Amino acid sequence: MSGDLTRIEPPEKVISLDTMRWQPLGPGAAVVFSAQDETRARAMIADIQRDCLDGDGPFRQRLLELHRVSRALDLIRLLSKNFAGRGTVTVLEFVEVRRAWDALQASVLAEKIREAGDGQ
Repeated sequence: MSGDLTRIEPPEKVISLDTMRWQPLGPGAAVVFSAQDETRARAMIADIQRDCLDGDGPFRQRLLELHRVSRALDLIRLLSKNFAGRGTVTVLEFVEVRRAWDALQASVLAEKIREAGDGQ
């Protein structure tokens, strides 16, 4: 892997199994991804590769970007619908938002893995 996405060796096992770190945010700031996030991201890359076997690298990268934008819009839609000042939030609404957040996080990681050349 190259660039701002690095593999954590050995994986951190204190609270969660963290496998990757993304550091584009400046000194001391980073996002750490768990093994579950990495698995979701690699599955997303594999799905896109399966769906466009004839597409070249830039085309697949563009599909990952579009997927990330779609996941971000899904999260925004859920947040504005469920947390727009009503005062109460149901468990189902919270779970839906959490799933949307996890999907967005995985799509960002998938894009970074692909940019680093590890998701070929």
